[in-house]
Amino acid sequence: MTDERGFVVPEWLVGITLILMPMIVLVASIAPWYQRANMATLIAQEAARTMVLADSWEAGEADARQVALEIAANHGLGGELWCASPAPGCVTISFGGTTPGLLQRGTEIDVSVEVPIPGLVVPGFGSVAEFQWTQSHSERVDDYRSIVVEP
Repeated sequence: MTDERGFVVPEWLVGITLILMPMIVLVASIAPWYQRANMATLIAQEAARTMVLADSWEAGEADARQVALEIAANHGLGGELWCASPAPGCVTISFGGTTPGLLQRGTEIDVSVEVPIPGLVVPGFGSVAEFQWTQSHSERVDDYRSIVVEP
C-alpha cells in the first residue's frame, strides 16, 4: 500500500500565486478604470455645458478649464498632470465645434478630454503601465438664447 500524502505548503503557495493573485490584481484594477472613465465623461459634459452657458468663447473656455480642474482634483488628479497638448500620462481638454472660437445660437460645442488610466494595479506596489482614455461630448447652444454682444 502506498502513501498518497502531498506537499501542502508548496501546493498552497502555487495555488495562491497562480490562481488567486491574478484575480486580486484584476479586481483591484477594475475600480480605477471605471473611476477615470467616469471622470472623463463628467469633465466633458460639464465643460461643454459651461461653454454653452458662457457669454464669450474665451470666458467659457477659462470657466470650463476651471470646472475640469476641480472635477479632476476631486478624483485625485492634481494640476501637475494637466498638459496643453495630448501626451502620455497627462490630462488634456480641447474645445471645438461647428465654428470654433465663435459662440452663436445653434452652434455645436465639442469638448474632448483625455485622461490616463492605470493598466494594472498591484495591491501594495502601485500601478503598472497606463493608457490614455479619450471621451468627448457635444452640446448645442440654445437657439433662443440671448447672447450679450460687447461693443
